[in-house]
Amino acid sequence: MNPDHRHRTAEKAPELEDHRGTVADMWGKFRAMRGPRHILDGATPAVGFLIGYSIAGAELGVFVAILIAVVLAAVRLVQGDSVRIVALSVLVVLVFSLFVEITGEGRAFYLPEVALCIVMAVLFGATLLTGKPLSYTVSRRIRLEPAEPADPAARLKLHRRITLAWFVFWAVHVVVMLPLYIADKVVILGTVALILGKPALVVMLAATWLWVRSKSGMSTSRAAA
Repeated sequence: MNPDHRHRTAEKAPELEDHRGTVADMWGKFRAMRGPRHILDGATPAVGFLIGYSIAGAELGVFVAILIAVVLAAVRLVQGDSVRIVALSVLVVLVFSLFVEITGEGRAFYLPEVALCIVMAVLFGATLLTGKPLSYTVSRRIRLEPAEPADPAARLKLHRRITLAWFVFWAVHVVVMLPLYIADKVVILGTVALILGKPALVVMLAATWLWVRSKSGMSTSRAAA
C-alpha cells in the first residue's frame, strides 16, 4: 500500500469513528425519546384511513382513523407517555378528519400536509433569495449552530447548501403530492404521504443535524490547530 494512502487512511479513521459515535448517540437519543413509537403511532391512523376509504369511502376512513388514534392514545397514556404529546397526536388526526367532513372529499385528509409542503418550500426558497438561509436562523435558535463561528462566511455558505437541500426536499413533496391531490388519487396520495411523511422527515432532520455538527466540528478543530 502507498505510504501516502496509508497516511490519508489513518487521518480519516478518527473522523469516521467520530461520525459513527455521533450517529450512535443520535440514535440512542431518538430511541430514548420514543421516536420509532411516535412514527408508528402517526402512521397507523393514516393507514386506517386508507383501509376504511378503500372499503367504503371517506366517512368510514375518518371513523377508522379517529378510532385508531383514540385507542392508541389510551394505550400510550396507560404506558406513561406525555399527555401533551398524546393529545397532540389525536388532535392532528381530528384536524385532518375535519377537512374531510367540511369538504366531503377523501383527498382533503391530506390537504393540511400538502399545504404545509407548499408553505415550507416557499419559505426555504425565499430565504435563499434573501441571502439569509432559513436553516442558519433555525440552527442558531436551537443552539445547534455555534454562537460565535470561527468563519461566519463559511457557515453562511454551508447553510445555503443545507437550505437548498431542504427546499428540494419540500419541493419534491409538492411536485409528487400536489398532482395526485388535484387528480383525486386518494389511495396513491396516502401511500406516498406515508413514505414522504414522518419517516423521510426524520431522516432529513438527522442528516441536517449530522451535517451541521460535522462541519462545526471540522471548523472548531481547524481553529484550534
